[in-house]
Amino acid sequence: MPDPHEVQHFTPTQSSNVSETDRVVPISGPERDLLCALSYVHLACGQSAHGLALLRLVVHEHSQDVELLRILTYALISERLGEEALSVLDRLDMLDDQPSSRLPLLLLRSHALRQAGRMAEAQATFKRYVSLRGSLAPVKQ
Repeated sequence: MPDPHEVQHFTPTQSSNVSETDRVVPISGPERDLLCALSYVHLACGQSAHGLALLRLVVHEHSQDVELLRILTYALISERLGEEALSVLDRLDMLDDQPSSRLPLLLLRSHALRQAGRMAEAQATFKRYVSLRGSLAPVKQ
């Protein structure tokens, strides 16, 4: 009789007929929403690595989802992955045609540039953001 405290190793006797691509299960809309909500909670609680991991599960299937890409950009910046955040921002520039998105995306870009170590570009982008923000601010009467 084997010792119950001893580590035992088992080797599978039969190989699997399922390929790696067959194991991928598509993520539905409600599952996407749940993963995004959970990642948002992780980000809000300062656990950006956990939030980023959840977002990475979804982004492959929903790579054109503007809202998902915005959250992903924020998570990447929080994890100091500036270069990767910049590539997501480039994709957002092509996909997001809402004029109201331009200013927040410009601010995110300045942070991503800073995280990527491109300080001169980051400062210029931030100055442009401040300038545009000032010109769009409502005038008090």
